[in-house]
Amino acid sequence: MHLFNRIKKIRNYLAYQIFASFWFTFAILLGIAFILPHYDARIFSNLESGELAFYQRESQSTEVEYNLDEVFERGLAVKTPNGFDVILLEKNTGMFRGVPEHHLKAFQTFIFRADNPAKPLQRRFGNVEYHGPFVLQSPQREYYQYFLKRVDPQTELINKLFDSPWLMLLLLLLISTPVLLWLAWKIAKPVKALRISANAVATGNLAIDPRLETEGINELRKVGRSFNQMVSSLQNLRNYQQRLLSDISHELKTPLTRMQLAVSLIRRRNGESNELTRIENEIDKLNTMILDLLTLSRQQLGHHLTREVFTVNKIWEDVLENAKFETEQNGISLYVSQRIPFTDHHKLNGNQVLLASALENVIRNAQKYAKSMIKVTMYIDKAELIILVDDDGMGIPDGEYDQIFRPFYRVEQDRARQTGGTGLGLAIVANAIQQHKGLVQAAKSPIGGLRVEIRLPLWVE
Repeated sequence: MHLFNRIKKIRNYLAYQIFASFWFTFAILLGIAFILPHYDARIFSNLESGELAFYQRESQSTEVEYNLDEVFERGLAVKTPNGFDVILLEKNTGMFRGVPEHHLKAFQTFIFRADNPAKPLQRRFGNVEYHGPFVLQSPQREYYQYFLKRVDPQTELINKLFDSPWLMLLLLLLISTPVLLWLAWKIAKPVKALRISANAVATGNLAIDPRLETEGINELRKVGRSFNQMVSSLQNLRNYQQRLLSDISHELKTPLTRMQLAVSLIRRRNGESNELTRIENEIDKLNTMILDLLTLSRQQLGHHLTREVFTVNKIWEDVLENAKFETEQNGISLYVSQRIPFTDHHKLNGNQVLLASALENVIRNAQKYAKSMIKVTMYIDKAELIILVDDDGMGIPDGEYDQIFRPFYRVEQDRARQTGGTGLGLAIVANAIQQHKGLVQAAKSPIGGLRVEIRLPLWVE
């Protein structure tokens, strides 16, 4: 029983399945290669014991019923009771009688090989089949007797199959292909399941799939077990991080609230002062930074929970309406170039609020540094939604374009302080776009300042 269980386990290993499938396929092909030619009626073959006994009885019947010497000398046509034409070959001279002229060449080919009465042969030539030889005795001579029988010719397709090595090879491939396809499917199925699970984890869905540990070959089951252990560890890490963020949020907000209250009390007692204003501004910046940091962390932890399919215009409709109002208040012109004729025909799969917030952050970042103009452009390129946000500000140095999406990165410390930036706005944008398998990048704008380009893959049903 123990040995049987071990053998059963070995069957699930990839090496065993490849080895067994190879030899099984090889055995089938080898068997077909050896056995199939024997079914070709046009080859010389020995008579089976039953056939041999039958033709011996036919031969004895001919010897009894006919005067063989007269039949041979006069060239008479003789048939057996079972419908076989009798051909007599005189052993000493090699002369024969009873062969139709149009079958003469085929018969000569047959007797070249079939010349031993101890081992009679048979072979088909078109619509006739020869059997023999069998020994007959007459008072004057000894004869070899052959039987000729008219039969249905072997199908031409079968003849072509036996005559063409390429067709035979094709037949062998057709027979072996299902075995190889089965093996490929056996290997590919668990690999596909593992890939789907990995893609799910990449999008934030930390769900354990038990089938990875129970289905497929043994090596991939072990990989699936390790993968599920990794997912379980990520789940624990995410839960820990969520608790940590909740605790940090509570612990940091409490002293900030107390500091704001203390500033208000000091202002009430001592009146307004530059120092109090500076402290209050720093508290506000710290509060904004904490909120941005929590927003970034929550995006990374829970973005997969609220996904839906929506039309592309849902991203910018409300955002542009609000941006238009804000830019008018700041004396900045907002130009929108919407180059998508039918927005209802193009959809995204993701978190609509998250993407709208990312676009809003990019436009607000442009407002901080624009001199007089912001331009927003939307269009479709192949299977991607492209959104360009340009401003006519001072821009940034060429070497900083890839760095501005890093958390807390600032191109100019003084400039960031003047605008109230925390260094997290564009990091939140990059994180949101990456979660939707998109791309965000910065470059020099044609109108002088910074261009931020957002690329999002469209949803294909």
